[in-house]
Amino acid sequence: GLQGGAESEPVHRAAMAAVWKHTIQGDPRREDLVQPYKRVPVKEEDQDPDFRALASLGLGMAGLFTKNQYFSWGALFSAVSALCCMEHPEVNMKQATTALMFSLSGVASSYIRIYQMRGAPPKAE
Repeated sequence: GLQGGAESEPVHRAAMAAVWKHTIQGDPRREDLVQPYKRVPVKEEDQDPDFRALASLGLGMAGLFTKNQYFSWGALFSAVSALCCMEHPEVNMKQATTALMFSLSGVASSYIRIYQMRGAPPKAE
């Protein structure tokens, strides 16, 4: 029975011996059944859009056309965030680098205006 009589003693010892054998010898898994991991390729058309890169593109264009520094800095922040948080770098790199270029050109165009006005002669009244 289950009360620990004489007939359950050898079964219990055999079970404990098997547990200790695996514990002492190491990993009990079978090496012949191990399958290597195969990464599933991601297609560009199946990938969801990266919203950070899209926000960066939109803000970068707005900053480039309006020469507004706040749009440009928001675009730069979004572009860096998109570069840091890419799930599939081989697919998203083109979109993220385009967003980064738009944001950098927006920042540059907004500050070029300031430096051009700084060197301009004062207006005669």
